[in-house]
Amino acid sequence: MKSSRKAKRYDDSVMPGEFQGFETFSQSETELDGTLEGFLRRSGGGVQLGQVVLEVHGMKKLSFAKLKTKAEKLSEQVNYLKERLEIVDHDRRGMYIQLRSLPPYKDDTQIQFNEISLGKNKIVVKRIAFYRKEEVKQQVPLQLSEGDLQRLLSDLRQAIA
Repeated sequence: MKSSRKAKRYDDSVMPGEFQGFETFSQSETELDGTLEGFLRRSGGGVQLGQVVLEVHGMKKLSFAKLKTKAEKLSEQVNYLKERLEIVDHDRRGMYIQLRSLPPYKDDTQIQFNEISLGKNKIVVKRIAFYRKEEVKQQVPLQLSEGDLQRLLSDLRQAIA
């Protein structure tokens, strides 16, 4: 598997973000036999996305090779976020692939990156910040235009279909 870096599993160490004022949404994806859920806030033509999860219930059997192909295609398609995405971690037995922003956004106080986790029947999108001084990882809002949000949701549906 071509990847520039190995990512450490850290999901348990990522603190939840402070998403007060965000609206939760949940919709049935009848064509996919699944659900789309998340939370966001709209303001001034833009969108702050807390997290989005697309889960398919009646998934046919999927090989790791097909999952990898879907992840590679998704990393090429989702080129409208601030940083490009690249595969950084995978688990063949667990049927899991993780995409992250490479290179991530960096400044003197923090590192931020987008993360898309693909499983055999689920895709999760979020943005994570690592605060250098506190050495804390926390979920933060992903800033998008309304058009980019719709494009992202469409790309996720294609990737999991």
